[in-house]
Amino acid sequence: MHPSRTVIFARAPEPKSGNPPFRPRHNTGSSEPSAWARVSPEAILAMFQISRLEDANVKILPENLGKPRLEAITQEIESLYIDKVIKDLGLVITLYEIVSIEGGTVYPGEGSAHFKVEFRVVVFRPFVGEIIEGTLKKADKTGLYVDIGFFSDIFVPEHLMQEPSVFDEDEQLWVWMYEDAKMFMDLEEPVRIRIQGIKFPDQPRTSDELVGRTALEGATPDGTFAPMVVMADINADGLGLISWWKQ
Repeated sequence: MHPSRTVIFARAPEPKSGNPPFRPRHNTGSSEPSAWARVSPEAILAMFQISRLEDANVKILPENLGKPRLEAITQEIESLYIDKVIKDLGLVITLYEIVSIEGGTVYPGEGSAHFKVEFRVVVFRPFVGEIIEGTLKKADKTGLYVDIGFFSDIFVPEHLMQEPSVFDEDEQLWVWMYEDAKMFMDLEEPVRIRIQGIKFPDQPRTSDELVGRTALEGATPDGTFAPMVVMADINADGLGLISWWKQ
């Protein structure tokens, strides 16, 4: 009988001011830095955390058993976790380090080796009240959708916008009615938001079930499911389109 995959995670403590930013070991093989790697060290300390995970059944296929053990296990861990959302934890950005490796059991008739691995990963999980800058990608009657390069499931509901704001049906844009001026929230503009919460919606059982959901329940504008949704607001001085506050 083969063991099932059991994953245990532990959150790292909040980073203290003055600590150096982490230096993740993961290399995508591209000469261009990933979007998250271009974030400032100060933002990295706030937006990301290092979490410990334990996987009780990391399976190395026979064709990979000729590789050095650490290399084979690292590649398998990356394929299993990088760019994946772990419910109630966050989005795994990169592998930080392998902490320990145990086992190596080969089951009769299979040929694969099974290991118990403890490792640490860099996870995207912004805290409530954190200020983040991104790009306004889409708007509808329910709110705004913001992209920060490596993560696009950020939603600003209509009741958390600058007051008063209205949805312009002709332009399909939200407008902040500031005194006598109309401040349009144009798409593809840099925007500054404040985190209000993180949700991990349950996976829909059918496509019909997803159709009836809201953005905060995991429905995306393109009809796919978002396993992690960040809710934000722009209802404060300095928030909203960055161009508003440069004048």
